[in-house]
Amino acid sequence: MRLLSFITNYVISHVPSYSIRHAWYRRVLGVQLGRGAGVHLGCYVWYFGPSKLRRERLLQIGERSRINRDCCLDARGGLWIGRDVSVSPGVTILTAEHPPDDEEFRVETGPVRIEDHVFIGTRAIILPGVTVGAGAMVAAGSVVTRDVPALSIVGGVPARPIGRRKRMPSYRLEEPFPRFE
Repeated sequence: MRLLSFITNYVISHVPSYSIRHAWYRRVLGVQLGRGAGVHLGCYVWYFGPSKLRRERLLQIGERSRINRDCCLDARGGLWIGRDVSVSPGVTILTAEHPPDDEEFRVETGPVRIEDHVFIGTRAIILPGVTVGAGAMVAAGSVVTRDVPALSIVGGVPARPIGRRKRMPSYRLEEPFPRFE
C-alpha cells in the first residue's frame, strides 16, 4: 500500500502526460474520470487503499472538470466533483479529520460533494462533510467549513457569503488536452 501511494503521488503525478496519469488513476486506483476531465501535474491523492477506492467509488471527477496543479484530493471519506468544475492550483479538499476530543486520535470521515459549474480559487481548503452547491464560487485562500448554497460566492477564514451569482452558468470547459503539459 505504501509503495502504491508513493508511486501515485511522487512518480505518476509528475509524469508530463495526461494519458499516462489518467490511465493510472483509472486502472490502478479506480478513480472515475468523466470524459474530458483533467488532473494536472503534482496532484496528491489520499486514499485508504485502491480496492476500497474502486469498490466504493470514493473519487469521482465529472466531465470536463479541471483539477489544477499541486492540489490535494482526500478520497478517504468520498469525494464527488461534478461537471465543468474548475479547481485552481494548490487547493486542498479534505474528507477525513481527527475529532479534537478523541483520546484515541481516530480518523473520522465525511464526504465532500462539489456540484456542477463550481469555481474554487487558489489555495482554498474545503473541510470534511461540505457540499458546495452548483454554480458557487470559493475565493482564493478561503477555508470552507460548512455547506455553500448554489450560486453563492464565499470567501475568508472561515468562508462566509460575500456575493451571489445572478444566474446558473452554462459554460463547458474545453475538452481537448495537449499530449504533454
